[in-house]
Amino acid sequence: MARRFVFLLALGAAAALGACGSHPGSVVGDAYIVTDQGQEVSLGGMPVRLIPESKAIDTLLAAACPRHRGAQPQAPDSAAQALAWQQRARILAPRVTRTVRANAAAHFAFDTLAPGRYRLWADTSYGGTRWTWLEPVKIESGDTVRLALSNANPDENPFRCRS
Repeated sequence: MARRFVFLLALGAAAALGACGSHPGSVVGDAYIVTDQGQEVSLGGMPVRLIPESKAIDTLLAAACPRHRGAQPQAPDSAAQALAWQQRARILAPRVTRTVRANAAAHFAFDTLAPGRYRLWADTSYGGTRWTWLEPVKIESGDTVRLALSNANPDENPFRCRS
């Protein structure tokens, strides 16, 4: 009798979780930039990484901000700037839970994601310009979030430098 009670209790709990539990979501998107001449450049093959949201990310990135004595950001081609990019990668890389590559048509997708907050991290360069994204995304139960990684939403402050 006790076994039957435990079985029924477990069965009821499983049914309750299924009825009000969360369902996996997904993120789908495109990776491209549009040049000054209006040409759309596909970023097919670019790795796109998924990082669970953490308040520590911005704090750690701010510590990597490349500054000199006057507290102004270093020039983009400076050694301090290059070191900061390396530090940024060392900060973000261990937090990555999944990586996909944009396909030849520049589409990417993450499926079966637990509901929560994430960031999509991607880096590339085109025409001598470095492009980077650390795009926040919120997944609700069963949602499919669509977004583009483009020159409309690059990470304008990749090191979280404060003025």
